[in-house]
Amino acid sequence: MMITIRMLQVPEVLPEAYWNHFLSQVSAERRAQALRFVRQADAYRSVLGEILTRVTLSKLTGLRPAELSFTRNSYGKPSLSHYSDVQFNVSHSGDWIALISGGTDELGVDVEKIAPIDMQIAERFFSPMESKFLAAAPDDRRLETFYRLWTLKESYIKAVGMGLSIPLDSFAILPDERKEWHCEQAGEYRFHSQRLDEGHMLAACSAGGDPPSQPDIITLEDLYAEMV
Repeated sequence: MMITIRMLQVPEVLPEAYWNHFLSQVSAERRAQALRFVRQADAYRSVLGEILTRVTLSKLTGLRPAELSFTRNSYGKPSLSHYSDVQFNVSHSGDWIALISGGTDELGVDVEKIAPIDMQIAERFFSPMESKFLAAAPDDRRLETFYRLWTLKESYIKAVGMGLSIPLDSFAILPDERKEWHCEQAGEYRFHSQRLDEGHMLAACSAGGDPPSQPDIITLEDLYAEMV
């Protein structure tokens, strides 16, 4: 089963017919959560993330999207209730939702909106080697380098599925001599990193095969058509 990453750009305004249909197809918990959000963009990301997950995993299981049910481990990582061998992970931030799925080994994905930050945060969450790598980056590349490291680390944490019980500074993900990202503390895991656009960074992690080098971008119309 091939590993894929599907990306959906979150619209500023969702047509009412689409929104009502999507709301009717997510879990009751998700619907209630969406109605509590103050910012509509947060509700869109939450609901569309579940819809993207359902339509994608329905193809891997043969079930209708609405028939899928989910559970979470003690650290909060979701999985399919009756198809534990079907791997997936979802992330959303800013304008994008990302879903990685396929294969039989653990998967993680992280997308982050790039925004100015205090670089001292790296001293708290990065390993000494990562902090050194970040400090050596050119000034005009340092913010990008920070988010590249951050999303790679998040994708690994999400793949392992143990949350922040694994301290972020206890492992290092850095480029090897072939310029491929590698984690010595988790040698079997494979990584992919890319800048999605001017304002977002994407990273993926797999305990088995290589993550895809390019995501599949789907439209809102594609998503709606797959759902109905």
